[in-house]
This record gives sequence, C-alpha cells and structure tokens, in this order.
Amino acid sequence: MKWFVANTKFRGELRAQESFTALGINSYVPVYEEKREWSDRTKKTTTPAISGYIFFQAEKINYALINLNPYLKNVLRRFGKAVEIKSSEIDLMKNCLKNYTEEASFGPGDSVKILSGCLKNKEGIVETIEGSFLTLLVNSIKVKLSLNHNQLKAVS
Repeated sequence: MKWFVANTKFRGELRAQESFTALGINSYVPVYEEKREWSDRTKKTTTPAISGYIFFQAEKINYALINLNPYLKNVLRRFGKAVEIKSSEIDLMKNCLKNYTEEASFGPGDSVKILSGCLKNKEGIVETIEGSFLTLLVNSIKVKLSLNHNQLKAVS
C-alpha cells in the first residue's frame, strides 16, 4: 500500500478522516493536543499539526472512491502524477507527535510571562518551585504569586 496526500476543505481534516474511515480507507491526520483559552473558559483541543492536509493509504489512486469524501478539495499532484509519501516518513511523523507536549519546565531564575488571569501578559522571574506550582516575582508590581505551570510561558 502507498501513502498519498490530499488537500482538505477549511478545518475539515478530522471530518475527512472520519469519512475515509467510513469508506474503509486507512488515513492519518497528524494532530496534537493544546489548551485553548477564551474569555470564559479553557479547553483542551485536538489541533492538526499540518492544517489543510490528510494522508491516506491505497494501492493506487481511485478518484471515484476518493471523490466520495465531501471534505476533500483535491489530491496533491506533481507533474500530473499523485504525490506518494514513503511509509517511513509517515512513521516518523507519528513518532514525532507521539512525544509532543506543551508542558514547559521552569527553573529558579527563569523569566516567564503569565498567560491568564488578572495579571495576563505580565513578566516575572521564577523564585521557587513546589510540586506543580511555582512562586513568581512579578517585577513591575513586586508581588509574589503561586501559579500552575500551564499558566506560564517561557520568555527568551
């Protein structure tokens, strides 16, 4: 079986994968989980790592079957021939994203930026770390805070 790549409609990667599964076609969308924050809530979402594309497996391209997927725009071609992806490259993507994490590790003295709350976008320096919480010295207002790791971002 060979791997091919197709362009999806806007934000249709996961729905295209569901459609391929219903058609009995093996497909892969590289995804990772991230925490998204809105004004009223924080939610963990699944996000495609390569937006607009889906990889699928077939012996040869059967456009009649592929066109049954309503979430696809077209199959990627080069010089008029469908682009083939090596299985080793698909496996490399799967292994790379399997170990992906958004968690950041901070140490005393690191500069960080607060991502949420009333002090959002303020910068500070990590003073101490206790379990999953750390004490932060916010320079502009000289206050100590205890925050969770996911509320901070490293500043370079």
